Amino acid sequence: MVEPAENFAITDVAVDMINLQKELVKIRKEELVALAKSAKPRGSKMIIPAIISEGKDFIKIIRVVQKEGFELVVKASGKPHLTGMLFSTLDMNLVRKCPCPVLIMKPRKKISHSKILASVDLRVKDKTDRNMDRTIMELASSLASLEKGHLHVLHAWHVAAEKRLRNRKGVQAAYKSLSTMLRDMRKVEKAHLNELATEYTIDSTDTHLIKGEPENVIPRFVKSKRIDLVVMGTVGRSGIKGFFMGNTAEKILNNINCSVLAIKPVGWKTPVK
Repeated sequence: MVEPAENFAITDVAVDMINLQKELVKIRKEELVALAKSAKPRGSKMIIPAIISEGKDFIKIIRVVQKEGFELVVKASGKPHLTGMLFSTLDMNLVRKCPCPVLIMKPRKKISHSKILASVDLRVKDKTDRNMDRTIMELASSLASLEKGHLHVLHAWHVAAEKRLRNRKGVQAAYKSLSTMLRDMRKVEKAHLNELATEYTIDSTDTHLIKGEPENVIPRFVKSKRIDLVVMGTVGRSGIKGFFMGNTAEKILNNINCSVLAIKPVGWKTPVK
């Protein structure tokens, strides 16, 4: 039986595509091996393996992380998509779903991160929250020491219902009570921040307690201080076992234009299998 001519054409095209894919993988492998070789210190016998994997980018990366037990993913920031966000779709998928910390590097003229911000949330409720803040501090302080950078520690705090309460007419007693509560809350937050700063030997001039919502406070601080790298958690306090970032983290990432080291709580599980 003779196959129609168009079937031959389709088969030929499929074969050509397979061969082209193989050639592209070969080229990428050669480029990656050369890049890994150039990254080794002179005289070092260190082996840097080059891994090429075909498939959906972020899923394959996460599966390699799981298989090899990697503890950090470092990636140059990709081209932002058309929504106006500052990080690419691949960047955001890795930050959302990769089980280990992800460092997204923004292109810049400086080689090192001279100004680093540790963004902590001191509204601790359980051991997981406290461990998250300490992980942020340990990574941020280690990077600052390694790169001889200046470390800032920021905690943004607010009362969700404050504006609504202040706008209520004729409730002077509530207003007075609210003002007292805010003053007392600030003292507590300041004490927690000082305790954390003392534990990591951070100078008081580099600790910042700013009233306001984190999604507004952090981008403004990053811009005003010209921060090069932000170290922050990316899972909402109520979503430790969830698959996606908290809304606050999403909003912050959409409004900062610097490198980011995004971390998850210990025990957080990725949805990628």
